[in-house]
Amino acid sequence: MKLSVVCSESRLRELPSLREILDGLFIEFHAWYHNSELPEPELLQGLEECLEYSTYVLCAVDSDDFNSAWLHYSLGYQRGRTDRMTFWVLPEEAHSVPDWTNGFIVISGSRRDVYDYYAEVEVSWSEETREKMARHNISDQNIEVSPRAFTETVQKGDRFLMGLFLEAGFSPSLRDSSGVPVLNHAIRSGHISLASSLLEVGAELDGVAEDRGTTPIMDAAAAGLVDLIRIMIDMGAEMDHASRDGQTAVTLAVGNGHDEAAIALIKGGADVDIKDMLGMSARKYATLYNQESILKAIDTLQ
Repeated sequence: MKLSVVCSESRLRELPSLREILDGLFIEFHAWYHNSELPEPELLQGLEECLEYSTYVLCAVDSDDFNSAWLHYSLGYQRGRTDRMTFWVLPEEAHSVPDWTNGFIVISGSRRDVYDYYAEVEVSWSEETREKMARHNISDQNIEVSPRAFTETVQKGDRFLMGLFLEAGFSPSLRDSSGVPVLNHAIRSGHISLASSLLEVGAELDGVAEDRGTTPIMDAAAAGLVDLIRIMIDMGAEMDHASRDGQTAVTLAVGNGHDEAAIALIKGGADVDIKDMLGMSARKYATLYNQESILKAIDTLQ
């Protein structure tokens, strides 16, 4: 991140101490001040070089500077970008800030206030830079930077590429064109580590896939992914959501013969008596299929 500080002669004394305090951040510092002894063409050339150098511009100004040619030149050069240009005035000058600065950040305070502001800006800038680099790295692999490509990456189990998509700003809760979250795709494809990573970075825990009406824990139950089920239980996943045919996570686990998964859900508090469209519950399926370990867990825990 590159910061240019432009100021008038009256604020020149602030530059050394400002530069010293900003050294605590990873910011390249460049400065220009209005030197009344220089001819205007030379002065504006130096200002333009300073502005061209920068990612962000801090204008250290006093009340007289708001009408100055050099400040308005700076505004024109930045094309009025309020997200890149900031004004810093001393507290006693705050009353002199004109209305046209509305929309810009105006810091009325000490050098420490300036530091605190750019510390926050640096974080945002770093995130923006990482996102651009991630998109570039994806494109370098001849892969489209799109939701569809992100979904396909998760289905294939490419952990590294999934990480690039997340760094590029794609949501861990993204859904495909059929309304299926990428988390559900990871689970259905058996990619437990990818599913765990998506959960860690904030994927929606109870998002319902529009194709089957299942939540992530339901898809994990149907596949018998016990470790993932336990992770989601610990995270507070909804246990008793029913799919389109009325089946819950524990019903799916029992019906697919995943005894350990079913027991984990029962221990987590799943309701074994919710009936599906056939009038059957997890308890009834376990009785029908003579799944003794599940019946024992039900009797012990309920």
